[in-house]
Amino acid sequence: MTVPDTADIGQIYSQGERQLGGTVGHLDARQEAALKAVWAKLLAHFDSTADTPIPVDKSLVRLSGLAKDAVATDNAAAVTQWYADHAAQVAEVKHQLVRDKLYLDGHHAPLVPGAFAPLLGDPQDSRRFSSAFWQACMRYASPDTYVIGSLRATEWDADKAFAHVVHSVQRRISQEIDRLMWEGDLLMNRRISENGLCIRTGCDKFGYPVFVVPVRLNIARERTDADVEKFAAYSLEKVAQLARKHEGRAVLLYDFSGFKLENVDLSFSKILITTVQELYPYTFSATLLFVNSWLFSGIWKVMRGWMDPVVARRTMIVKDAKALETFIPRDQIPTSMGGQLKFQYQYVYPTTDENAKMFDAEGRQRAEHEFAASVEAFSKQTKEWVGGSQSYNNESRTQAAAAFDSAAVELDPYIRARFVEERT
Repeated sequence: MTVPDTADIGQIYSQGERQLGGTVGHLDARQEAALKAVWAKLLAHFDSTADTPIPVDKSLVRLSGLAKDAVATDNAAAVTQWYADHAAQVAEVKHQLVRDKLYLDGHHAPLVPGAFAPLLGDPQDSRRFSSAFWQACMRYASPDTYVIGSLRATEWDADKAFAHVVHSVQRRISQEIDRLMWEGDLLMNRRISENGLCIRTGCDKFGYPVFVVPVRLNIARERTDADVEKFAAYSLEKVAQLARKHEGRAVLLYDFSGFKLENVDLSFSKILITTVQELYPYTFSATLLFVNSWLFSGIWKVMRGWMDPVVARRTMIVKDAKALETFIPRDQIPTSMGGQLKFQYQYVYPTTDENAKMFDAEGRQRAEHEFAASVEAFSKQTKEWVGGSQSYNNESRTQAAAAFDSAAVELDPYIRARFVEERT
């Protein structure tokens, strides 16, 4: 059976057929054995780390704004005082967050609950490995997909894949990705959000959503390093969650049209590449670099050195619309890149009612209870599979995965803010 990550991505798209080998429901005996080995290690790791929570020590949420000073957004007096004390800072567009813009425009009501509540009863300053793992699995229809992503990234080496999963989960905890998504684009730099530095446009040949990064809009002097680090983490997690309805796959298209020296930002590029490799090894079916600038050749040599072999094989340079058509139908390519898709981005600010379920404590309690039950059921079936001789997709385990999928979808609106793509 073909393992997709050993083939050139251009060849796969030219053939016009999705390569299903190495995905849930399409594993050969060797791949299933590797999946079983990783699950055995994970189940043991859940038990051995149950009483050893991982600290939140590099939170992206607490880099700036109200969160940096631990001001609860539902404490009106404290919020008013903070904005009075930081009037000069928030008035400067370079430092202004979406939340700041809304406040200055008179929108003072909290758009998400002020008290962040981690999943499954974890405290705010640390998370259990198992809790963060299962929350990460919510991005996919089956927890197996999350594990398989690491197996594919390590070319089906079970030991390396287990280490990859552990590192991925630890990084998610350390950077407080769960709270970042709870707050949503309220924490993003206003200028970055309004410019649209990562926007969804059309779909590729396989129906996967395409997200365009217009590199010319990334100008380092117009934002802080903290803002771009937050944005990179938030955007990639957002893409992964929006791709859930599309088999968990998406295409990342970097548009280098109009690229200038002021857009050279190797630190941003490295953050994006390493984050994809460490947290989203399965998500991107292809990464395309739409390049018509002589400046890019030297940068590409540096960028390629940061890529692991799997990511490198899924990355292609395309120089015109004809080359893009190998991956994306012409009617799904924006006119700015020579296609037929008339697309104009406009940022729509969050509203007071879009996150109503986040304020429904009883509803969340019910949804979280069902989610916890689905985790327990899937874990039970996985333990039986690991210790037995049945197939990984036996009927009982498949049903447990479906129940997990349903519970994750139900819980989602209670634990994260809506995306701009969901309000437009």
